[in-house]
Amino acid sequence: MHLSARSTRLAAFAALPLAVVISGVVVGTSSYAAFSDTTENAGNSWATGKVAISDDDEGQALFEVAGLLPGDTGSNCLTVTADTSAASTVRLYASDTVDLDALGSSLAVVVERGAPEATCERFVPGGDILFAGTLADLATSTSFADGVGDWSVPAGTTDSLWRVTYHLADDATNALQEAEAATTFVWEAQND
Repeated sequence: MHLSARSTRLAAFAALPLAVVISGVVVGTSSYAAFSDTTENAGNSWATGKVAISDDDEGQALFEVAGLLPGDTGSNCLTVTADTSAASTVRLYASDTVDLDALGSSLAVVVERGAPEATCERFVPGGDILFAGTLADLATSTSFADGVGDWSVPAGTTDSLWRVTYHLADDATNALQEAEAATTFVWEAQND
């Protein structure tokens, strides 16, 4: 079989693109042929810590006092437990304070934290007084930022006895007869 010059030229032109494609495949695959290796660092994970705080009040208010008279004093204690995964700070503040009759301005309040061996019956202060003022003064502390009684706790579970003492002013006026005041004591922990 004899090919004409025209057929030979067509075959040559057809072969050229085919040769370019084949050479591209050969060069492309050979340029990726190499030794390789990897290393891994498996098992990475993240978990958050915790800051938890509780008390032993069993749902009871520290104070439900009626019939206060000038000069009356009382105190009660509460054990606060911090359970944290990092060093934290605990502070006390007030919330939901109601004092329509300004009784809070004549009701002195002292807050103390007990020494490790302290009980409410045999209270031994664990340091300086944390707060001494009126209930009205304490009511201005309404968040952790302006709370009182910085208690530094390490990671883990730590508890502390807190004592709150009140005293109605000896010179409380007749304007305070049948007056009422109420507040919620809040202990908040935040990690350092």
